[in-house]
Amino acid sequence: MNRFLDERVSVSGQVAPGQVADLAADGVTVLICNRPDHEEPGQPTLAEMAGAAEAVGIRFVARPFQGRPGPDAVEVMAEILGSGERAHAFCRSGMRSAATWALAEVQRGRPVDEVLAAGRAAGYDLAGLFT
Repeated sequence: MNRFLDERVSVSGQVAPGQVADLAADGVTVLICNRPDHEEPGQPTLAEMAGAAEAVGIRFVARPFQGRPGPDAVEVMAEILGSGERAHAFCRSGMRSAATWALAEVQRGRPVDEVLAAGRAAGYDLAGLFT
């Protein structure tokens, strides 16, 4: 299930390669993977996801991590947010991707309370990022 953090960014748990065409049909132009390969058995690999994205004309960006988002993942998200592209980010549950979006938004100057409210509206409690 896609959860919208704002009008241009959605997040979810693992996306299957067969779902990428639906994202493209919904206007997504960049797919961001925050999930490392082999996090759990049977998940699609980064290479499989990149191929699925390429096949439908979506740019694929891999910034996998575990735990709190690192500076590289946040910076890449901030660049994508600044580009105006319609983005979908995924990880195991969507929480890591939502956290990356939240940190990037604050880095770009959006007030923390607005970011937290947007996260709550999408079903994510992001308060721990800013305490």
